[in-house]
Amino acid sequence: MEELMGFVTGNKNRQKLLALLESRGQLEGARIAKNMHIAKISADKILEELAAKELIVEESGFYKLTELGTTVTRTVLSI
Repeated sequence: MEELMGFVTGNKNRQKLLALLESRGQLEGARIAKNMHIAKISADKILEELAAKELIVEESGFYKLTELGTTVTRTVLSI
């Protein structure tokens, strides 16, 4: 868990993306990029990193937090 916390807190955009999914539930990649005011290719890279750590999952083009992702996000946001 500490390793994941460090991974998330080491990049502000990772934190913002997880917080966005925490508040919205699920979103498409293009909508995530637009809400974060970053290029879609940048959002895609972050989404790929978070999915590799099993913090998010993609289903039918929509991304949402996993149970682990929810736990990590809530812990990071409470710091």
